Amino acid sequence: MEAPSRPAARRTLTPAVLLATAFLVVCAVASIAFVAANGGLQVPQLVAAASTGIQSPAPGNGASATVEPTAPAEPSPGATVPAPTASPPGPSLGPTPIPSIDPLTALPGCPDHPGCYLYTIRRGDTLSMIGSRWLIPVSTLEVLNPQLTNPSTIVVGQVLYLGRTPYVRLDRCPDAPACYLYVIRPGDRLSTIGGTFGITTTAILDLNPTITDPNAIFSGQTIRLPGPP
Repeated sequence: MEAPSRPAARRTLTPAVLLATAFLVVCAVASIAFVAANGGLQVPQLVAAASTGIQSPAPGNGASATVEPTAPAEPSPGATVPAPTASPPGPSLGPTPIPSIDPLTALPGCPDHPGCYLYTIRRGDTLSMIGSRWLIPVSTLEVLNPQLTNPSTIVVGQVLYLGRTPYVRLDRCPDAPACYLYVIRPGDRLSTIGGTFGITTTAILDLNPTITDPNAIFSGQTIRLPGPP
């Protein structure tokens, strides 16, 4: 005969199991309530530093947000607003001004020609260096020193004539103000003379009525030029 089968064992819930189950349920409910009270779960986003005043786009809708700098705070009424500091002026682009005391006056003067000075060439000098040192354009140096057959080659010990204008080596007209005497040199034309002294051919012809043909001038001929008083 077979032995009678035993009934299946029944599991009994102990008080400890019931207490642990209740604690887990309470924790879950509290967590869900906390998350709901704080707006739900959010994905962390990288934002710029608060000092830059740039706001990150709002999450959730996928649309791009406009990034604008934070407007500066307006001063409170009665507050003193400091004046902006003026920026220093930029470098002057004009010609180099002549000092109030002309450095040329330290040189010996030319006899009978005010404003003309004598300079003796030293070792290492060039015409451009002399012009820069005494604030004289090279073109004026070349006019004042027609004896220079090659302005790029000057000789130590040679004497140069310096001045602020090409008129300083010319004699004045004895019978008219603001008039100077110029001796025609080989290769001269009235147009080139006018360009050298900054005057027009018409102005030269007006002062020299005896010149009927502007092309008929010759070396050694003396003409009159209008100039500074």
